[in-house]
Amino acid sequence: MSDPIIPSQTPNVVVADPRVRKVANVILGIALVVFPTAAVLDGASVELDFSQWLIPATAVTSFLAGIFGLAVTAPNVPSKNSEV
Repeated sequence: MSDPIIPSQTPNVVVADPRVRKVANVILGIALVVFPTAAVLDGASVELDFSQWLIPATAVTSFLAGIFGLAVTAPNVPSKNSEV
């Protein structure tokens, strides 16, 4: 006999594994804290020049965070009418 199919409480999830969603979210979150911190240090110090990697890294991270939020996080948020 096969196992019964259990309906998902979040049927619109693009990334089904919650561990993958959590890891991706943590990685993006850390990058979104580290890069602005590096920008502040870069602006405050004459000796530092992070701009060669900081500008492209911030642009890519911001883009990925936006895509992740729209494609993974937003569809996973339960609606007001969903039964929990």
